[in-house]
Amino acid sequence: MSFSVNRIVGLEDLLKRPRVSYKISEYILGFIDKEILKPANILQSEKYVYEFTLSFDFGIPRPNKILYKSPYATEKRLFIPHKGFTTFEKTTKKVHLTFIGDDIGPDTTPTDYADIVYTMLADYLLYNYKKLKKEIFDSKKQLLDVKKIRSYPHPAPFGQQKYILDESGYVKDWEDYVNKRTDKWIYIKDEYLKHYQF
Repeated sequence: MSFSVNRIVGLEDLLKRPRVSYKISEYILGFIDKEILKPANILQSEKYVYEFTLSFDFGIPRPNKILYKSPYATEKRLFIPHKGFTTFEKTTKKVHLTFIGDDIGPDTTPTDYADIVYTMLADYLLYNYKKLKKEIFDSKKQLLDVKKIRSYPHPAPFGQQKYILDESGYVKDWEDYVNKRTDKWIYIKDEYLKHYQF
């Protein structure tokens, strides 16, 4: 049994994303596994890799038509879980979790980001596993190693952010794609570094 965690933002939100290290997400998932999932014997099968993809959206739509009411939802933050996992090739269980916030962006601090990720995972697990209780997550959250979270560089260099699309590129015109016009290719890293120093 093992876990992996990925992060994604839309191309249009490249410059809005939290500029924090991917290692914070890994730390939070590992912490929840050790403190909550293992004692409850949840997601402990040796047959699978459990893969969490954390998606970040910016700006809650108004009026808000999202029907799911998370116990963690606020005026500025919404958490949208997924029902269960989707299994791939009998070895990987994948899930996509979405956060929508009015108060998240490139200046989000490591501790605030850790709080968001912890809450995304807690919301998903509470939604899917009835034997888990919100009080457990609330109490264990106090044990997070804040010093460790703050030790990661902020803002993190591009190479330490590792969002899913970071090594990719795109073209704006379909004909350029079909004709394989490499001179028209726009790379995510290059676009990012036009606006930020590293």
